[in-house]
Amino acid sequence: MLMSAPPNLPPPDQLLQRAEEILKELEKGPWPSHVAELRKTQYPLRVYGVGLAARKSPWGPGAVKVAYVNTGVLSRWARDWVPGGGVEVHFRVFHTPGKFWKTDFIRKITKISRELGVGLIEVVGQTGAFVLNLTPDKAEEMVDALRSIGTDVGGSGDAIRALNACVGPALCEFALFDTLKWYAEFHKDKRVNDNIATPNYPYKFKIKISGCPLDCARANRADIGFIGVWEGAPEVDQAKFRELVERGVVDPVKLAANCPSGAIRWDAEKKELVIDGSKCKKSMHCIRTAFPAIKPGKNRKVAVVIGGGVKGRYGPKLGWFIGYLRPDQVKEAIDLTFKVIAPWEAEAQPKYRLGDYILVTGLDKFIEKAGIKLEGMPESIAKTPDDVPYAVLPKEERDMYLKLVEELKGKVGV
Repeated sequence: MLMSAPPNLPPPDQLLQRAEEILKELEKGPWPSHVAELRKTQYPLRVYGVGLAARKSPWGPGAVKVAYVNTGVLSRWARDWVPGGGVEVHFRVFHTPGKFWKTDFIRKITKISRELGVGLIEVVGQTGAFVLNLTPDKAEEMVDALRSIGTDVGGSGDAIRALNACVGPALCEFALFDTLKWYAEFHKDKRVNDNIATPNYPYKFKIKISGCPLDCARANRADIGFIGVWEGAPEVDQAKFRELVERGVVDPVKLAANCPSGAIRWDAEKKELVIDGSKCKKSMHCIRTAFPAIKPGKNRKVAVVIGGGVKGRYGPKLGWFIGYLRPDQVKEAIDLTFKVIAPWEAEAQPKYRLGDYILVTGLDKFIEKAGIKLEGMPESIAKTPDDVPYAVLPKEERDMYLKLVEELKGKVGV
């Protein structure tokens, strides 16, 4: 569907002049400018500038076919109101676990980009993907070149998209399981790679792996996400914590007040931090504030969430929690992924993300269809009329909001 031209659009020459003025403004200042760097490449910067001047995306969807590549080619064409037109084509390319690159690989990929592409590489975009811009007439050469250096075109279209995992235990002290191993094991599975290469799903499907609840890989926004968590309360080294308090590094009263679930209490008389594990929501605010005096608990698990996504028929949504795996159960995680995919692939309407299909089907019914059984699954059948399956809020908070609604209804006479 073509996007209509913005209202009151100036004549083409004035629009181009305004676009160039904006681009020059973005090159000013002591900081590095993305516009100055883009000028060194063959990227259609003029189209980008026109979009800024018009305050509307200048790009529309396009299609570029590449022989022997069923998925992975993404293209955008300038809208018909953009003077001079333009095209932007790119591949998603397989990342290495943790996005660690050897210098030799960097030299090779840079050479490919300069000789066969536009000289522009996006290493970690919004989705965590590795994107390589190219010129359409050399697309097939680029595919061969990528494969010759040990990588390949990643997933796009209605397929499994390029996987994303945080750096995990390689650099992060908060990592609760080996995200790099999980990423590698997923990529080694033939089912995963077959469904990256061949689009046969109702819509795109994203798999993301985060080592802790800080969720740097944004697993909570994936069709299936795996997030490292722990059971109960965080561990507190009271001696180290008191030291931080005495040095003025941590305000214990403020730390307790900022706990989103009210699980933390500061005992000023004993100078001890008390955390109620039954209330802890694993926000990690206290851990970030007072690490290493406060650390995640030792009983580590991997929480599984499904149905997340920014775009879809019913708008953005976070994933539903459906249970836990152990950190050593990566094979089971891969099998679970395809259990989740099966009913959606068989029944969902075109362009329905997994989360959209779950909303239509109902989470209870979906789990039944997929045959999912995990540790810690929320109750799938309400035990009493007061219970709500898969409720986000505990019963006490639900009752509080229901009482508030009744009070407001009484005030407005409903």
